[in-house]
Amino acid sequence: MTKIDTKTSKRITFLLFSSFFLIGMFTFRDYGISIDEEFHRSSGFYWLNYILSFTAFEDLKNLVNIKINDIKGFTLQLPQDHPYYGVVFDLPLAFLEVIFKIEDPQNIFYFKHFSNFFLFFVSSIFFYKLLLNRFSNYYISLFGTLFFILSPRIYGSSFFNNKDIVFLSLVIIALYYCFKCFDKESYKNFFIFSIFAALSTSQRILGIFLPVTFIIFFFLSFSENKKSSEYVLKIFFFCIFYFLFLVLFWPLLWGDPINNFILTFKYFSDHPLKLKMLFDGLYIDSNFLPHNYIFVWILISTPILYIILFVFGYFQILKRFFLRFLNIKDNTFYYDLWRGVNEKKDLFILFSITSIISYLIFFNVVIYTGWRQIYFINTFLIYIAIYSIHIININLKSKLRKKIGLAFLSLYLIFIIFKMIVYHPYQNLYFNIFFNKSAHQKFEVDYWGLAGKKSLEDILFMEKDKNIIKVGVASYLPLERSIKLLDKKDRKRIKVIGQEFQSADYLYTNFISEVDKNVNDKYKVPSNFTSIKKFSLDNVLVYEIFKKNN
Repeated sequence: MTKIDTKTSKRITFLLFSSFFLIGMFTFRDYGISIDEEFHRSSGFYWLNYILSFTAFEDLKNLVNIKINDIKGFTLQLPQDHPYYGVVFDLPLAFLEVIFKIEDPQNIFYFKHFSNFFLFFVSSIFFYKLLLNRFSNYYISLFGTLFFILSPRIYGSSFFNNKDIVFLSLVIIALYYCFKCFDKESYKNFFIFSIFAALSTSQRILGIFLPVTFIIFFFLSFSENKKSSEYVLKIFFFCIFYFLFLVLFWPLLWGDPINNFILTFKYFSDHPLKLKMLFDGLYIDSNFLPHNYIFVWILISTPILYIILFVFGYFQILKRFFLRFLNIKDNTFYYDLWRGVNEKKDLFILFSITSIISYLIFFNVVIYTGWRQIYFINTFLIYIAIYSIHIININLKSKLRKKIGLAFLSLYLIFIIFKMIVYHPYQNLYFNIFFNKSAHQKFEVDYWGLAGKKSLEDILFMEKDKNIIKVGVASYLPLERSIKLLDKKDRKRIKVIGQEFQSADYLYTNFISEVDKNVNDKYKVPSNFTSIKKFSLDNVLVYEIFKKNN
């Protein structure tokens, strides 16, 4: 790709991030409420109350207790029964909700959605800095950032997913400072990296891969470091501060750090909630996933070009690693698995994504509804895809070929932007062009229940004169939560009555079931209801509304 001067690159970068932020700021109210948001709001207040128990702020304690008592209805039981979720996002937002006196449910969740997006926006800046750090090429870094932002499922989830996207964002920031440690082994870089590595781990236990992989690479780097004793001291310094910050950011660890950390690891390795999930046309148990589960979900819900570039880049880095390994010689300049810090960064990314997916598969870790719990590996996927572009750019000698490559990438990204506009505000339901026609028949689509708000708005529009509208739910979805995002006057008109089908005026289904619908008729729509509305996106059926016959 052609070079651009620093001033022009800064202008293009500023335009990109300004546009991204403005789009998010003007659209965050478009997104519905997910099934887990109420639980995590409750979890934030539970742990805020725990921290306040060590203080004398009685008025604040009373306000928090009122909030706790007002929160009802979420997927899991109570936060104290499931205390293992990280609170680095939920707890500060609970505090801000009290301080800013945000009372209306609609405002509460829109505030959370904007905050979620803002953190993702910040992480996109760090992802750009990370790519620029590695490739030293503004065009490649900008395209990589566009790949990252224009990952439809990730982008759509950035407005409401306060677990997986928050974790992804913190991992990116931590990874950037990890790279800074590779560049310069200073105490300052090790200290900053320890903070964000601890934040990542306290948000989700799987974040432990960052410090573990970093320490493994320390041992692999040992022979190249002439001041090995000083290097060991710096690693020790990093480990101490990582542990201190981990305990500080995670109130669960305050009482019994080691034991509670182990309990958390066990909890998420074999999650107690067991569900049936639709996968490739069959209902499978969440605790007995097929080995191809992760690969299939990534393949069908990621833009195809990203996948192709990732596969090419993955095998290029892997090939280089084996060649380095086979050519290691004693008493020569080249005695390591990489030649220079950039190769070290590439191998770190390769090792991370390979070890994480291998761990999830071989230890049969419970994963729910797609690959949302490991969305953070999209960071590595895009990085390796951009590595491919970097290699191709080097090998395209003529300027004409480079311009053709640039034009092709630009056209493809325009196509993805078009698809994201088509899906808006349900980009999290994206299936790529090869799988969208049969997706709703073989895979779960709206498992977050984001379209619940729109379905209620549809029903309200059809029943403008009726005071109370009873809506049954023929799927595994707490539709009543979506009421909170309606206007105040409309909230009083809707009454969600679950599976009391014969008492309902309308039935709603988004086809999600925690039981095998082939042998269990729990969500079967009665014959005296007629389908009146089907909502589809890009050939993907999202939900259906039935009306009771007169």
